[in-house]
Amino acid sequence: MSNILVAIDTSTRWAGVAVLVEGHAPLERVWRSERNHGTELMPALVEVLSMAGASAAEITHVAVALGPGAFSALRVGISTATGLALVKGLPIVGVSTFDLEAGPHLHRAGPESPVMALIPSSRSELAWASYERLDGYSDSGLSTPAALAAAAKPGALFCGEGAQEMAELVGASRLISGAPPTRSPLALARIAQRMFESGAGMTGEAIRPLYGRQPSIAPPKK
Repeated sequence: MSNILVAIDTSTRWAGVAVLVEGHAPLERVWRSERNHGTELMPALVEVLSMAGASAAEITHVAVALGPGAFSALRVGISTATGLALVKGLPIVGVSTFDLEAGPHLHRAGPESPVMALIPSSRSELAWASYERLDGYSDSGLSTPAALAAAAKPGALFCGEGAQEMAELVGASRLISGAPPTRSPLALARIAQRMFESGAGMTGEAIRPLYGRQPSIAPPKK
């Protein structure tokens, strides 16, 4: 049986799914969700699987974007992905949403011009990660656009879903990604494919979301 890898990204309102089936063209669907990921995700995944001539029962590998992103949106994607993996004991990998945003632009990264991946957060803030090399980000945090513009290196370049918020502060020439959607679920699928080929993979219980800010949930009363 062919390997069938599904990739799920519900980090933000821009959601996406992708399917890689051996011997077939890769397929993806990206859409803007109006805070309705829970009812939209599975129909989108089933649709793309059907286009690939496959079904959910035939999935062999699962990948999911870990965030940062919106709390409820991330939970939908991660719970769906881990559910698919746990039911059949499938290998699963998680990939930082920062890496998905920055990946296409990392050839520009360097000490004098780091690539900063930006993802919208709550309270008019941006979750950010700074890449000065190809093997991952060196620093990350949560800042207002104004504070980030003041603290970033003069040559820093900005990408990702939140980059447009920096245009008036740093100049459009320093934005290296266009308007959303700025992430591709196929990119997630291909990163995951390389990870699986190298022997990576974990159980669903090991997958944990990455939040720009911890969710505001009160501790249970004793």
